[in-house]
Amino acid sequence: MQDVQKTILSQYACSPTINALIAAWNQAFDPSAWINDWYDKIWNLDTAQGYGLDVWGRIVGVERVLKLTADSVLGFHEAEDLTEEGFNTAPWYSGTATTGNYRLSDDGFRQLIYAKALANITDCSVTSLNAILMTLFAGQGDAWVQDNGGMSLTYCFSFVPSAVQISLIQNAGVLPRPAGVHLTYSIKGQS
Repeated sequence: MQDVQKTILSQYACSPTINALIAAWNQAFDPSAWINDWYDKIWNLDTAQGYGLDVWGRIVGVERVLKLTADSVLGFHEAEDLTEEGFNTAPWYSGTATTGNYRLSDDGFRQLIYAKALANITDCSVTSLNAILMTLFAGQGDAWVQDNGGMSLTYCFSFVPSAVQISLIQNAGVLPRPAGVHLTYSIKGQS
């Protein structure tokens, strides 16, 4: 440590026992390496790992383990989401979906934390919703919000989302739904 005398209250500054204890502790260990590790692995979201990211996840309100729908089905309940299939390609929806758990890697979870943090402070304008999409799907392809007018929005994707991405889009609560707005999803072809 540096200048440990500043850490002692003035009423104990002349105590030989306290001064000796603090001087011995100061010689025994240097907490600066521990403080740097704590900052890098927990506090700094850009470099956090494992437990540090789990803490950040609890702060912003997302979980590392996602529940995925394992089977694609044909039905009418999910007609406006990204899991619908056409006739002769999937079985009828039976009312219960098979789910599996998927644990996000540190990099994927960090990206989800950033997107959820943006969602927590968004004003739900098209510009801010597009910023969330760009954060969540960086390098995946184009994703944007389309204002349809009449209090409806469409989240559009120029790529086919994976099962994990569909879970992030529809179940993780990352993409906000403005109050009173009808929300749909669409996969558009590449131009």
